[in-house]
Amino acid sequence: MGDTARMSRPMWVAAGVAVMVVALIPRMAWAQVAPAAKQAYTLKDLIQRTLAISPEIRQFQRGAEVAMAKRDQADAARYPQIELTAVVGPSSRARGTVVDSPDRKDSPTVSNVFEIVEMTLVQPLYTFGKISGFREAADAGVRVDRAKVEEKASDVILRIKELYYGRLLASDLLALIDEISEDLDKAVGKTERQLKADAPGVDEVDLFKLKAFRGEARRNRNETQKGFDLATTALRTFAGLDPGEPMELDAKGLDAAPRQAEPEEQAIGTALDLRPEMNQVRAGLKATEALVQAEESNLYPQFFLGVNGYYAQAGNRTRQQNPFAYDPLNDRFVAVVLGLRYNFDFGITRGKIRAAQAEHLRVRETKQFAEQGIPLQVRKAHREFAEAKESMRATEEGWRNARKWLVAAKANFDLGVGDARDLGEAVQAYAKLRAENFKAMYNYNLALANIEHATGRDVKEEMR
Repeated sequence: MGDTARMSRPMWVAAGVAVMVVALIPRMAWAQVAPAAKQAYTLKDLIQRTLAISPEIRQFQRGAEVAMAKRDQADAARYPQIELTAVVGPSSRARGTVVDSPDRKDSPTVSNVFEIVEMTLVQPLYTFGKISGFREAADAGVRVDRAKVEEKASDVILRIKELYYGRLLASDLLALIDEISEDLDKAVGKTERQLKADAPGVDEVDLFKLKAFRGEARRNRNETQKGFDLATTALRTFAGLDPGEPMELDAKGLDAAPRQAEPEEQAIGTALDLRPEMNQVRAGLKATEALVQAEESNLYPQFFLGVNGYYAQAGNRTRQQNPFAYDPLNDRFVAVVLGLRYNFDFGITRGKIRAAQAEHLRVRETKQFAEQGIPLQVRKAHREFAEAKESMRATEEGWRNARKWLVAAKANFDLGVGDARDLGEAVQAYAKLRAENFKAMYNYNLALANIEHATGRDVKEEMR
């Protein structure tokens, strides 16, 4: 059984994921209800519930909301900007005209109040691409942040699949250990009875061997149960289920029904088209290109239409009708103008342009890196899928023959023509090959999940 312990350790991939998940991810808020709770959950149920309440995804959704707000700001730059100022204060009396008045500045008589309302309206007319550049950049920014939401959702989907198949793997291994433990318990019981009866050909060494095999099986069961419990806890936590709520899966064990994967070269094309990362860099290129255009517009003047209105009134001051006279506390006018605004900053603008161009080139390099890395990820997933299928085929024949060996060894032991060592070796071989077959089934399902993740099909299917 020592080899059984060694061969079973690679099985704990899913359990290890569960440990990291529980340790690193904060607990979900139970108050946020996803789809209704049920007794038996399918993989799709768990994914949908997790996507509905995941704080990781909500974090990126908030980022998309910020990007949409910035887009609204950029859109609003097309419209007039209006500034309105209204003040009120004490008014000194001023009677007569600019030529003759009974009142004096050096001896004011405050006998009333004044009200002033001033309004300035500026309508951009032509900005050499500044407004359109910022609008296009903001719109592309929204697409970038939406793609980030999809990227995180794809990561969450893959994590749930790993935990789901990991729990099914642990369930199968528990059933296997229980099966061989039952055989060992029977063998131990029979050997103890034979020793008490002083049966010929039986000694305590046989009993020690059988008990050692059984002890190793129990140890492996404890480890497997821990992995099962951790995967269950992680699935329950991510799906937003109450800790005390029962959670059963629709499947009792791993299934490796034949499924077709998209041909490798076709899958690469799909990945380059659907992957959220590719959508991000494509939108990022448009955004940074538009920002370069917006910064370059600052090299040119900005033309605008302006309207300035002024209204001031004070009851204790005489309104002056002379056009050369101006009383800021008792006057009114409206002026419509065409103007331009130009800022000369001795190199600051050109520095901003170079920075925007460098950012654009950085995103372009990121796109090229993604175009190299994503096909490699797709090819790796296909290789793992092919390897898992071949491993399933090889271990299928092995464990079935090992099972026949075990049945024969048990029969010989029961008839007294076989010893404990023969039975232990048969149990060990059967456990190892059957566990390897379960591992191959787990890898088969996970390889399919990785192909869907690598091509971007998982998030499209789950979030549409």
